[in-house]
Parts: sequence; structure tokens; C-alpha cells
Amino acid sequence: MMQSIFDPAPAASGWPAYQHVIFDCDSTLSAIEGIDRLAAEPDTRERIVALTNAAMDGRVGLNQVYGERLSLIAPTRRAVRDLASAYRENLVDGAAEVIAALAATGTDIYIVSGGLLEPVREFGVQLGVPAAHIRAVEVDYDELGGRWWDAASDASGDQAYLAYRHGELAESHGKAAIIDGLLKGQNGASLLVGDGTSDLLARNAVDLFVGFGGIAARDRVRAEAPVYLSAPTLLPVLALALGHRRFYKLDTDLRDRVLTSLASHPPHFNRQVLARRFAASFGGDTR
Repeated sequence: MMQSIFDPAPAASGWPAYQHVIFDCDSTLSAIEGIDRLAAEPDTRERIVALTNAAMDGRVGLNQVYGERLSLIAPTRRAVRDLASAYRENLVDGAAEVIAALAATGTDIYIVSGGLLEPVREFGVQLGVPAAHIRAVEVDYDELGGRWWDAASDASGDQAYLAYRHGELAESHGKAAIIDGLLKGQNGASLLVGDGTSDLLARNAVDLFVGFGGIAARDRVRAEAPVYLSAPTLLPVLALALGHRRFYKLDTDLRDRVLTSLASHPPHFNRQVLARRFAASFGGDTR
């Protein structure tokens, strides 16, 4: 077994387990921003990326840019559906293993995303997240667009974008309400993992928010998240989510990969009480 400064004997009482683990999708489970990927022309993509970053960094409200981005792109329904493949092709390191390990321990897993529902749901289900636990933004298309009269064609794929359905997930502060609805009446502690300001603003809806900067590092998230991960992998989430008792029961190879990641990229804690508790359970450096 690999030895590491993060590999002490588990503490008698230490880091807790979280029953409900909620993930953002774009720049968290997948390394892309789906709406940005829809922009085919370089000039348009540059504009879309700038708008996305402004919203995710918290410089403008998400609702101020959501419709503008989609109107600039005007994607077909086929292009939106194809994002599911792009999400899979750009899966963040460790994402599949984390989802599988959490599911195997009986943890409830969710995706709450400001991305588009069709591709986010397909991607999430293929990862092993129940469809009923996935929330994202719905889009309306022109049902009379394309070759709607031709029964042999994929008419729905040619439908052009009309509008997105306004709701909480297209607003910077909206994720908290969605998470409240998902967890209503549920027992057990909850943990949210995400990269953007919209995730940070939902931190009061869960017991612990973990900022993820492995793909898109955002200064405000690092400064305000109780815990911040800078490693380009989601593997450290297993230690944070499972707690020390469940974590040390993981398959040895997977556990060693997590410990190696923690050693090379120690979590950043903005609350020293959390840093001390984590160190008591997993040892090593915390920053």
C-alpha cells in the first residue's frame, strides 16, 4: 500500500459523512461549458465565453447573460443534444470513479446545473445519477422548423432555438431554491460541489459547500468557499463526502489515488475548524 502524509489511522471521531452529494455539471463533472461549446464561429464563441465568465465570476447576474448567449448562438435541437457527447468526451478526471464509489456506499447523488437539460440529463444518467435527481434549464424550440412535414427525417433535430424557460437555474441565486426542493423531507447532511459563483451563492442550502477550481479557478469561490479544491481531479471529493470511516473502507487502489491527490494538492480551508477536523481524520497539510 502506498504510504502518504495523508494516510494516518482513522481518527476515533473526525470528518463526517454526507448522505446527499450535489454536483454542478459544467467545469465540474465535465471540463467544458456546454453553452460556450455551442458557438461555432470563433468571434461568437469569444463573446459567449466572456459572458459566461462574467456570470460565473459573479461580475454580472446569470439572468443578464443567459438569454443573450443562446440568442447569439441560436442552436438547433440536434446541436444541443450533441452536447451530451461533448460532456462525456471531456469528463473530469475522477468523476466516474467518484460517482460510482458514492453510489456504492448508498450516498444520494444529484446534479443541479445552469446548463441545458437534455444534454445534462443524458450525461448524468450515463454517469449513474438518477434522472429524477437531475435539474437544469429547459429550452423551447420551433416545432415547425426544419423538415417537420417529412416523417422520414429527424424533424425535431432540425428545430431551431426559440427561448429558454425562465426559472431559478438561469439566475445567480437560483440553485438554493432547487436544492431546497430536492432535499425537502430528506434526512442526512448535504454537500455541494461546484466551480462558479452560482454554486457559492447556494452554500446556505447545504451543510458544506466545496469549491472546485480544478478546471476553472475563480477568485471569489476560492476566497469564500468553506473548502476549496485546486486539483484537476474530483477524487478528493471522496474523502470530503464519505467521511473517515467510509473512506478507509474504499478499494485500496482508489483510496491511494485519493490520498496521492490530497498530498499533491492539499485542500484550501477558509474555516480553521474544518481544517483541523480534516487533518485529524486524514492528516497532512491543509492550506
